[in-house]
Amino acid sequence: MEQACASTRAQCDWESPRGGSLARPSPPVHSRIGVVPACGANAAGSHAPERSLDDKGLCPDDGCMPRLAIYQPDIPQNTGTMLRLAACLGVPVEIIEPVAFDVSDRNLRRSGMDYLNHVTITRHISWRAFEAWRQEARGRLILTTTKGAIAYADLAYRPDDIILVGRESAGVPEEVHQAADARVVIPMQPGMRSLNVAVTAAMILGEALRQTNTFPHPALPET
Repeated sequence: MEQACASTRAQCDWESPRGGSLARPSPPVHSRIGVVPACGANAAGSHAPERSLDDKGLCPDDGCMPRLAIYQPDIPQNTGTMLRLAACLGVPVEIIEPVAFDVSDRNLRRSGMDYLNHVTITRHISWRAFEAWRQEARGRLILTTTKGAIAYADLAYRPDDIILVGRESAGVPEEVHQAADARVVIPMQPGMRSLNVAVTAAMILGEALRQTNTFPHPALPET
């Protein structure tokens, strides 16, 4: 892709004097999450990405696995929890901006802890920038929503799936619903509104990784 789409692992400290907000796509953000130029940014002199997402799709090799996308997050505790989840499972994360908090937010730091050093993040400056990248990468968009058409465990997941969770306060707009290739729901007891977004992400990612056999396989201690 011509636009800079950067995925990188952590490189900087929270206390970096060049710290910034995830809501500002340019210049690149310096934080414990990493130096991450945003997808769709056209800033002059922006840093070259450490690893670019090209037009070969999401599965250029046998290491392909489902991804987690977070739409305009507005609660740092939930975002930190999902980033910790992604770090533990080795799942890449797509953050769709704008974001409602600074990366130095203490609640994000508390919930993500040092796991934030191990998560790979790609930032997209808008929904349209994300969607342009997704279309070129040929990823299948799976939207998690209480208005889902299929129970999440009944969907046949694929390694190129992108699991999208909505904004805590408002979900996602109709444009995003229309773009989804599948909309899944977690069945709940009558009268219950919704699960916490991080819990939702964990349940659906877990099922997707199980079906695609992409859970991490750490070496087991000898007995």
